[in-house]
Amino acid sequence: MLAWLEGNQGAAKRLFSIEHEHQISKDSPPPSPYRLLLADDDEWTCQLLRDILENHPDITIVGQAGDGNEAVAMATLQQPDVILMDVGLPSLDGVEATYAIKQVCPKTVVIGITGHFSPPVYTAMRTAGAAAFVCKNEVLGIHKTILCALGQWFE
Repeated sequence: MLAWLEGNQGAAKRLFSIEHEHQISKDSPPPSPYRLLLADDDEWTCQLLRDILENHPDITIVGQAGDGNEAVAMATLQQPDVILMDVGLPSLDGVEATYAIKQVCPKTVVIGITGHFSPPVYTAMRTAGAAAFVCKNEVLGIHKTILCALGQWFE
């Protein structure tokens, strides 16, 4: 799977394959769990993401939003490190929610997720401030995508 990432600190953009094996430096102290907010109106997708991420001690899920307005409110209150943002949220779509969240939580890393990739949606999410973009049929590698977006993977 290919994903486009930009580092949280504005580092250079790069295209990479998460299937390429990276390792966390053994000299680094274990990080505190990253606080993650799920923003998706599909309960099946949220449960799948929970099932995948709950097996990783470096991730703590701090909430789940079912629409864009709720995602903005929860992000403002929770100040998560990462948000997995569905592009097609009701009430306020993922693009507009991402833009609003990045205004109040500029250090929060947003990763767009969608069931149907299209270049215009990808571009809109990146323009709104998303650091990465993943199709829902490729979420099994979401943990690596999160760590890459946070800048925690080393060659």
